[in-house]
Amino acid sequence: VGYNIVGDGTPAALLPILTGQTEQELPEARRGHAGAETVDRFPWIWKKFKDNGYITQWAEDLQVVGTFQMRLKGFHEPPVDHYGRPFYLVAESMRTSKPYCFGSITRFQAMLNWIRDLFEMYPSQPKFSFVFHSQYSHDSNNALPYADDELLEFLKLMHKRGYFDNTMLILMTDHGARFSSLRKTYQGKLEERLPFMSIRMPKKFQDKYPHLMYNLRLNSHRLTTPFDIHETFEHLFEFHSSDSYQSKSNRSYSLFQLIPENRTCLQADVEQHWCACLNWNHISIDESIIKQFGQQAVEFLNNFVSDSKKQCAKLNLYRIHKANQLETNEHLLKFVDSSDKDGRVPRFRNNTLTNNLIKNFTLNQTKFYQIQFETIPGHALFELTAEYNPLNDTFHMRKKRLSRMNKYGKTSACIAYKRPEFREICYCSNLLNRTHKFTTAVFVDAVIKNEKKLIKIEHTVANRSRLHR
Repeated sequence: VGYNIVGDGTPAALLPILTGQTEQELPEARRGHAGAETVDRFPWIWKKFKDNGYITQWAEDLQVVGTFQMRLKGFHEPPVDHYGRPFYLVAESMRTSKPYCFGSITRFQAMLNWIRDLFEMYPSQPKFSFVFHSQYSHDSNNALPYADDELLEFLKLMHKRGYFDNTMLILMTDHGARFSSLRKTYQGKLEERLPFMSIRMPKKFQDKYPHLMYNLRLNSHRLTTPFDIHETFEHLFEFHSSDSYQSKSNRSYSLFQLIPENRTCLQADVEQHWCACLNWNHISIDESIIKQFGQQAVEFLNNFVSDSKKQCAKLNLYRIHKANQLETNEHLLKFVDSSDKDGRVPRFRNNTLTNNLIKNFTLNQTKFYQIQFETIPGHALFELTAEYNPLNDTFHMRKKRLSRMNKYGKTSACIAYKRPEFREICYCSNLLNRTHKFTTAVFVDAVIKNEKKLIKIEHTVANRSRLHR
């Protein structure tokens, strides 16, 4: 139990916090899709803060993978009073031998200084600052300790100057590691789904609202989501009301409200694939049902990128690494299918269906399976959760239940801009010839020397190709 993500990647983590909605619930903004417009029309929470007299600030440090620019169409107008993107675009264009630095200070320190400057510039005005630093952790967690001392000194300074005396401070991550050897483990699966989230309220707030602090502390041990963070922001606007706060959505609570101890992922609108509260039972990869799942999973991937089949090579199943079966419940059985091609919009059975219909989909019949599998060319690693229906012997799969577990790098560069939703799956066909020539040279050399050496060399080449992506 804890803070549970509701989707894959940074947009799925930040959009519910900043808008209260998922990407599929918001106006179309994906590159390459009909009717897509910029994200300016999204109901950003900083707009509401600005309407209530707040000075607003937003920035992230890596523009090349901008949360709202890489796959979405970005902003047409500056969304906040102090917008960091113009500065970081110029900074990224300036090559340096010290990628973590801006001159004599680190890029992280520069971002912390920018936050401090906001407090110094507007000492008496309310402020909403949302900044996102990912350089230390985007590709690997190994550089994260570099931030420790600078973050500690920043927090000490802000506290010493009294800037936290009237400030709600949130330190958080968007999600755990998505691409690493750790991610392949059960611990890694949990860390991806249960990222760090901490909230500190000023002492005067704690003294004035002890009952709300009681709820906040207790909620740290209960199921919470990004939707709840947004709901908490909404609650802040109504603190002076004499009426008790009413949540704006059935799926979210303000963290100052007491969240039910028995809250489920279904109630919190967390997909089964992302829910850390579920129990998974390990099963053998040699089970016939798992072999069938693996083949249909690859068919699903190929069908998903079929619009770009000239650019994307056909994938084949190389190996299934792990398999699990989900302990489900009857609430999950109400899911029917997806109502859009991208697999982002679920459709559920009507609650008025009779018990007899539910019994036809008992736990002994409809099951959820999850596999970790590898495809070629490219040796991509995926994790996929699907519902198996024995009545027609089929697996129902959706893109939002798919996780890419290793880096795709430039292997999907041929379609990355026009069809960014294909990046995790597509292996560009123009890479095949280069890979084939390299492998053939090794093959001939190995045959001349020793057949056993052929196996060893080919395996080494495959591993090296993964390291270079």
